[in-house]
This record gives sequence, C-alpha cells and structure tokens, in this order.
Amino acid sequence: MHTTNDIQLELEEPFTVQLENPVSTKQNTVCLRIRRFFTLDVLPNEKHYYPLFIIIMSIIHIFIHLTTYINIRWRDQDFKHSLHDLWRYYIPCMRPLPYAIRMHIVNCTLSTQNATCYYDDELKHKCFSFLYPHQLWRMVTFNLIHANWLHLLVNLSKQLLFGILLERKYGSFRIVIVYWLSNVGAILCAMLEDSRKGGIGASGAIYGLLLFFTVERLNALKTNIDHRLFIVMQLILFVVFPMTIVISLATILRINVGHAAHFGGGLVGFLFGIGMFGCLCPCPSNNNYCNFQMACRWIAFLFLFIYFVFTLTMFFPMDTPECGVVSTTNIYHPFWLSL
Repeated sequence: MHTTNDIQLELEEPFTVQLENPVSTKQNTVCLRIRRFFTLDVLPNEKHYYPLFIIIMSIIHIFIHLTTYINIRWRDQDFKHSLHDLWRYYIPCMRPLPYAIRMHIVNCTLSTQNATCYYDDELKHKCFSFLYPHQLWRMVTFNLIHANWLHLLVNLSKQLLFGILLERKYGSFRIVIVYWLSNVGAILCAMLEDSRKGGIGASGAIYGLLLFFTVERLNALKTNIDHRLFIVMQLILFVVFPMTIVISLATILRINVGHAAHFGGGLVGFLFGIGMFGCLCPCPSNNNYCNFQMACRWIAFLFLFIYFVFTLTMFFPMDTPECGVVSTTNIYHPFWLSL
C-alpha cells in the first residue's frame, strides 16, 4: 500500500526539462580561427611547449631597463651611462690593440691639464679595467640593454611575437640556439662593417628569430596546400606589416640603425632555418627530392659554420683602425633599433 502511494506521488510531481541556451556557432568559429592564427600547428592538437626562455628574457630586458632609472652616480657619471659603458658592444674593449694604437696621444679627459694622455689609458677607463682588453661578455650583455622605452617596446613586441610562436612549437632548446647564435652573428657582421662602432639592443637576435620564422612558414606553405591562404596571411600580418611600420618609423625619426648587425643576425636565422627545414622549393614525393633536401640542409649548416669561422678569424687579429681616426670622443656609436 505504501509503495503504491509513493509511486502516485512521484508521478504527480511536476516534470520540468531545462534547455541550455543555444551556443553561437559563428562566435566559436571566430575564436577558433583567432587561436589558430596564433599557432604554427600543421595538425590539430599538436604538442605545445612552454615558452619559458622568451618570457624570462623579456622580463630580464624590462627589469634591466628599469635599473637605468636609478638616480645614482657611478664612475663620475649617471648609472645609465656607466651600465652602457660596461655592457655595450665595442670591439676595442674586446680584443688587444697594437702598441702603436695604444700609445697614441689623445686629448685628456681624466688627468690634469698639461699631462700626456694615451689612448690606452682613456680606453681602459671607458671600457672598465676588468678583463680589459678581453671583455667578451659584451657579446651577450649588449643584448640586455636598450636606449629608451621606444627601443625596448619595438624589440620586445617582436621578440614575444616570434619567440613565443616558435618556442611553443619547437621547444626552448632550438630557440635558445637560434637566438644566441644570431646575437653573436650580429656582432661579428657589424664588426666587419666598422670596428670603431658600438651598439646596444636585442635586434640582432630578433632578426634571427624573424628570418627563422619566415623560413618555417614558407616551408609550411609548400607542404600544407589546404592552408596556404592562412599561412600567407600570417606572413603579411606578422612579418610584412610590422616591418613596414618600423622602417617607416626609423626613416621619419632619422634613427641610427645598425643594418650590418641586422643582416648578420638575420643571416644566421635564415641558414639555421634552411638547415632545419630544408630548401624552399616544390615538394615532389620521390627519393631524389629527399636526397636534394638532405644535401641542402647540410650545405646550409656548412655555410653557417664557415660564416662563424671567417668572422671570428677576422675578429681576433689586431687589425684596428689607423691612429688618426681613433678617438675617445667617438667611442659610443649605438645601433639600436630593430628594423
């Protein structure tokens, strides 16, 4: 009896069905396309790495730039200028000079009047005496300092864009190699142009990432027939459009740009990209093409090796400028904006 009453009560209770609000298919499609646009995936659900290296480097760049606002004096000048003297790229601080150059008499900036001042003494003070003249740490530290907030913003935006996209797909190990090899390649190429000039900024390494990214996308363009329009749009938005803005900005503001450094960093990134992905040519499926691609990759790495051997060979010999053009008043010639 009790069982029957319970069943009747249950049947008499109101029966309600809750309908979910319809999901906008169009909105989801737009979100997916935007997310897809900021990835380099060929297949869906590919494995992604954490872009730790690029994020850490960007934080370091911001932190070091903030330290330049420290209101103290170091070595009789503002902290910012002392930091630039210690960390910027400058060849005479990084390799020995011939005796004739070191003993060249220059205008005194440190001693009292009527005293004889030699170029070596002035340069040693400007470079800092620690490990002078073998201050090879400048190959790394010049990357960490920037001239102003505009310089930092331009470099940082491109570093985060290309670095995060590449590191999420290929991992930190490869990106660390491309980044720092491009950084060193930029210095060595700038040295070939003029060993009297110096510079600051991460633009050389960023150009390496940019060219590596371009080779990767062009390689994907030839293998992903269904997504060619999508890849072309990525190249236009991420490479062509930002470069046009920065070049125009540098031209309008008449900013001193280190084109040789940018070329050297970009060359290293390009060769590393060819060595990793192969030549940018049509992709027939046959053994001869596979052999050609393998040979192309080895040739790219061979050219990369030759480039570093040649530039390092030119870097260490004492082939400094003539005495008449060396002066402590023109030590600081920054190339700093990444085009």
